[in-house]
Amino acid sequence: MKKKHDQQRSLADLAYDAVGTVIPNCESALRMVEIGQRRPLTLKEKFVLIYNTPLCPHCNCNREKFIEEKAKMVSVASHRT
Repeated sequence: MKKKHDQQRSLADLAYDAVGTVIPNCESALRMVEIGQRRPLTLKEKFVLIYNTPLCPHCNCNREKFIEEKAKMVSVASHRT
């Protein structure tokens, strides 16, 4: 079993989550691309993808992976239609 303090989130985690909802980030963009490969995106999910496409403005940590995965998503979407 996990200890109680392991289950609680730190103030830094909460702050990062709050900032992450406002600033574009890699996690949201990659998650939307993965969902888009499995099924068509809803309008809300498309908006989230477009908003997060610039990825993290402070780094390029997942840019190559994002570009590859987005190309796969577009390919899968074109085969669906």
